[in-house]
Amino acid sequence: MTQAVAPSQALRINPVALRQKLTQQLDRHRNGDPYPVMVLRAEPAWPYDTTLPLPDGRTARVVPCVSPLAVWEHLAVEHDDEVLVLLTDVPESTLGAGVRSRVFRQQVIAVEPWDLVVDAFGARVPDSALERESWAGEALLDAMPPGGWPRLSTRVLTRDVALRHLAAVRLGLDRRGENPDDLDVAALLRWSGEPGAVEAFGLLRPAEQDGLRRWLIEQFGRPARALFALVAAGHGADAMPLGLVCDAVWTTDSVEAVRVRGRIEQYFGHLDDDATVRAFAAATVQVVTGMLSAREAEVHREGHAVLHRAEDLLVQFGAVGSAGHSRILRTGFARRLDEVAAALLAGLADPTDPALATVVESLTGHLLAESEDSRIRRIRMAQRLVRWLGAETTPPASVADGVQRQIAEWGWVDLALRHVWAGDDVNTGLQRAFREIYERAQQRRRDLDASFADRLAAWAMAGPGSDAGLLTIENLLPTVMEPLIRTRRPVLLVVLDGMSADVAVELADQLAEQWIEYDPLAGAGEARRRGVVAALPTLTAVSRTSLFAGALRSGNQDHEKRMFDQGRWGPQARIFHKGPARGGAGEVLSEELRTAMADPGQLVAVVVNTVDESLAYGREGNEAGWQLDGLGFLRSLLDLASYAGRAVVLTSDHGHVLERGGEYVKAADAASSRHRTGPEPAGPGEVELTGPRVVSDGNRVVALWDPLRRYRPSKAGYHGGASLAEVSVPLLAYLLPNATDVPAGWMPVQGQRPGWWYEDVPPPVVDAGATPVKPAPPKSRRKAPVPSGDALFDVPEQSAPAVGAPGGSRDLVTALLATELFEAQHGLTPRKVDRKKIEAALRALVDAKGTLPAAVLAQRAGELPARAGGFVITLQRIFNVDNYPVLSSIDDSRTVRLDIPLLRTQFGLPGDGS
Repeated sequence: MTQAVAPSQALRINPVALRQKLTQQLDRHRNGDPYPVMVLRAEPAWPYDTTLPLPDGRTARVVPCVSPLAVWEHLAVEHDDEVLVLLTDVPESTLGAGVRSRVFRQQVIAVEPWDLVVDAFGARVPDSALERESWAGEALLDAMPPGGWPRLSTRVLTRDVALRHLAAVRLGLDRRGENPDDLDVAALLRWSGEPGAVEAFGLLRPAEQDGLRRWLIEQFGRPARALFALVAAGHGADAMPLGLVCDAVWTTDSVEAVRVRGRIEQYFGHLDDDATVRAFAAATVQVVTGMLSAREAEVHREGHAVLHRAEDLLVQFGAVGSAGHSRILRTGFARRLDEVAAALLAGLADPTDPALATVVESLTGHLLAESEDSRIRRIRMAQRLVRWLGAETTPPASVADGVQRQIAEWGWVDLALRHVWAGDDVNTGLQRAFREIYERAQQRRRDLDASFADRLAAWAMAGPGSDAGLLTIENLLPTVMEPLIRTRRPVLLVVLDGMSADVAVELADQLAEQWIEYDPLAGAGEARRRGVVAALPTLTAVSRTSLFAGALRSGNQDHEKRMFDQGRWGPQARIFHKGPARGGAGEVLSEELRTAMADPGQLVAVVVNTVDESLAYGREGNEAGWQLDGLGFLRSLLDLASYAGRAVVLTSDHGHVLERGGEYVKAADAASSRHRTGPEPAGPGEVELTGPRVVSDGNRVVALWDPLRRYRPSKAGYHGGASLAEVSVPLLAYLLPNATDVPAGWMPVQGQRPGWWYEDVPPPVVDAGATPVKPAPPKSRRKAPVPSGDALFDVPEQSAPAVGAPGGSRDLVTALLATELFEAQHGLTPRKVDRKKIEAALRALVDAKGTLPAAVLAQRAGELPARAGGFVITLQRIFNVDNYPVLSSIDDSRTVRLDIPLLRTQFGLPGDGS
């Protein structure tokens, strides 16, 4: 009996590889039948479309044949106008001469993997290292993408190039828009977390699995070794969550952590290598951190899904207690939140306790802090209020004093109070701390409002003669705008109705990204952000009308337009309220407004009602504060002003107070939520305002100074009263950074933040003769981090060292300018800068403790603000010897920092370097 010949192992082939093989054979042998029968030695399985289009326009019909009889049957079938391709693993000797005589080239065509693979890459030969990977040829053929392998410019296909492309396909990098060059540890770890990815890897031929695993470990070391240990143990899909758990457990030596390590090691199977686990954990933390900060929403969600699963594994392994110090797990973040909550309350009891700064810094160092930016912002606001409560403050000595301090300090308190009021949604400790801090700070603010109300009553009764040194709403246009109008300076006046000092703080911070803030009334004095006193009562109908009329008046939009257009502010002055300013479909701003803005001889005033309207209707969302994009069409309007080269003056007509669980007070004579007009004398929380500054019948009203009281049903906020927030109107003036024609008397504004806003800035000096409300704060015990983002001008408001005193600016700068190194560096600069300018710049920086806005530095040195950038570069060439950063630009080159200790070292100057 004849023994049957067992078919040998044949190659599996896919449509891409088959098309390549057919095209190769038909191109090489063109003299035969254009539609031949071709027999290919391959696995007789074809789970694809039986019709295969060829590059030259012909089609092939693919038929698997598992036996000689199946081959004979298809040879007998007509196949006009198509190439018939028979796939079989039957040995050629078994088919016999009869079959061979009727097929293409009279032979069974062998499919050689390396021949096809090398040809697909556009090379000629594989290198010896690749050929030794015997499994790789078939794998590369099987994995060939629909467009084929990329064509190379070299004749030799190397092992690393081929296997990198193979791994990229098997790991599905193209699904994430990546290519083989992007294959790294991060790509490998992210692959493990994709649904079904590890399972699909397990379906590859064992030889290919083993070969790819070896090559990936060779390329990426310990993290890949740990990953494939998990894959082999059936836990590959949990690789990234487990890596985060390992990061927590392997970075502490507690008894619990040591026990947990044993459980986790079993999860890895046979892996018993601490160094490998640590490397794997570190790589995972880095990858997940990148996912959490990614802009793509899908990647961001994947990162949070990894965190959620990691928390489940913590519970599974009993490792929750070992993860409190984790720099990425939610358990570690929650532990730090608890510590911050306790430190906030402790800070209220003992302002000298440095623990608060330490734990807040620890919290912000957690890798989840960036994705929890709203919560971090509220914590920082609470921390600032704790410092303010521990600082010394005094009641306002006058209306002018109160308004200016509202703009310079207490508006920042109001901003912090907004954020702290918003609270925390989960952590009960933070909720309690926020509530306690809010109540204490709010009470102090009420005390200040009560004191201010007494000053306001006396000032209102005294009349216009008491306005010395005080800018009032009706004098704003004559004082600030008329000088610009006389010089025909193109200017935009924006009235952000209802903007209070705290809104101005946030708005100014955002505008600093494009504009430079100026004090339009500085003259030869100190530049600062100014405050304006609203008309009384602090209503839009009174205060905004008085603003546009240039005199105390009451009216509406029609009155404002008529008074503004009467010619006093120039023959072409135009005012745009909400309706006329807004464009139609597809337009942000109306054509009429755009035309007016393009005319340099026209004074343009625009009213933006977003803040005022929000007081009546509220706003969606829980986040406190205002962003530029949330203020109607203001961003578009300012962009238009920048294109037109206009100066911008941004102000308001009055401020506002917010509804924070206030008390409803019945008043039959209430004329607004915050003032009444009847004859009844002032009661608790009220102040009687009489005199020529009160625009009301009989020049008298009774107004609420207490922000927690109202006369009418609850709304989101109110105005019309006598609190600091309602009476104080911020004044912001701006020019573009490249402005060369700075108006006379305009000076760049220095840093606006109050002393307690950051730890490195001591509290402002208070009048020694005044009665303090709270004890003085302690001195800072730690060097604070570099400020970033809260304001453009980071100038510490602190006393400079005495000129001539040891370490003072005169001693240091004089010694510096006398050094031979300075002379040499100054002589090498291509643009010679006057030594007096250099001296003035250095003294300004030393007096400001090393940090100044670039525009302010240029102004102090006698340079135009438009030349600030070039001036700073020249200074850097002089002082940054051997490229050491003695003088550096920070905050997107808006701020200049002088490293004074490094300056002493580089130029060999005396001093302790501190």
